[in-house]
Amino acid sequence: MSPINGVSQVRRMPRLGKIRLGIKKISPKTNNPYPVATDYFVVPDEIKTYVGERPKKLNIMFPVEDPREFAIQWLRCYSFSQGLICRGDGVMCQRKVDVESGAIANHTTTKWEWKDGLLCNPETCPEYIGDKPQCRRVMNLLILMPDVPGFGVWQLDTSSFYSIVNINSCVDLIKRLCGRISFIPLTLSLEPQIVEPPGIKKKTVHILQIRSDVKLAEIQRLARKRRETMLLPELDEEDIPTDLYPEDILAEAEGIYNKQQPFGEDETRHQPFEGDVAPSVPFPSPSIEMDTFIIDPQWLKDSLNSIHWNEVTAQSWVIAHFHIKEAKDNLWDLIQTLTRDQAQEFVNEISRRLEKQQSMF
Repeated sequence: MSPINGVSQVRRMPRLGKIRLGIKKISPKTNNPYPVATDYFVVPDEIKTYVGERPKKLNIMFPVEDPREFAIQWLRCYSFSQGLICRGDGVMCQRKVDVESGAIANHTTTKWEWKDGLLCNPETCPEYIGDKPQCRRVMNLLILMPDVPGFGVWQLDTSSFYSIVNINSCVDLIKRLCGRISFIPLTLSLEPQIVEPPGIKKKTVHILQIRSDVKLAEIQRLARKRRETMLLPELDEEDIPTDLYPEDILAEAEGIYNKQQPFGEDETRHQPFEGDVAPSVPFPSPSIEMDTFIIDPQWLKDSLNSIHWNEVTAQSWVIAHFHIKEAKDNLWDLIQTLTRDQAQEFVNEISRRLEKQQSMF
């Protein structure tokens, strides 16, 4: 019997399960689940016997040579009702589009299609910077765990800037030193690191690191051994990673959240991820008055700088959000035309973006 060309030669590894970087807790105020970062790997019960109850280190190997296959990285946007609705690289993207309206698919969509070659700009995309952002950077890490029974790979998802940079840097270094990366014994650890995001005080987060207890000479010897090419399982991107994208937040972003159970502001709406701690955002102090509401120009200037907005960007947001038709020469003149409620909402938006800036680290 002859092999089938393009089929019989293919070898694909199975996916055994997921390793997580946080747990879910239930808010006593709203009875809704929200994610909380841990300083250990959250592993399935069936492998705790082999790696420990709350491991901070895992013995791993990467299954293939190409990092684009085992460390998949995209900006991903999810919808509660539609699953994955956009995937981009910060320049171009692929979107699930409503056939009738041409807008991104949502809970009212009955017929959709994927469109390629669309522009992707996180600084202006409403799904990334909007009131209820649905888009995040995500790395899907596929690893072998030699201490655990079973033939296949385990998946770990992270949206941490530092973790993504660390993994990419370590993989690149090992490949440069050894000429390869696959099947080299390594240690994946979750370690504390003090960070100081722009405009926010220092804090400690737990981020991914790649270590090795094996001597470099031994690693280089192992690297000379050849391995057959194996294909990794295709990512199930439609499965929303709820530890990175809480379902309640996605539901509210689509306007289908149960209004009888509003979010607890301190626990869910702005809940940070992967060890992030919500920053204390400075409240505006007296300067420019609008009725009884006051905005401090220095606070606003510093805040816009922290979220990487210039005055033109801020003006554009105010004009679009409040449907202002009369143009003004500068941001300050525009601000003074706002009502008290509008000014309050504008400040809340800037404060929320400061918090989101924190969650990026």
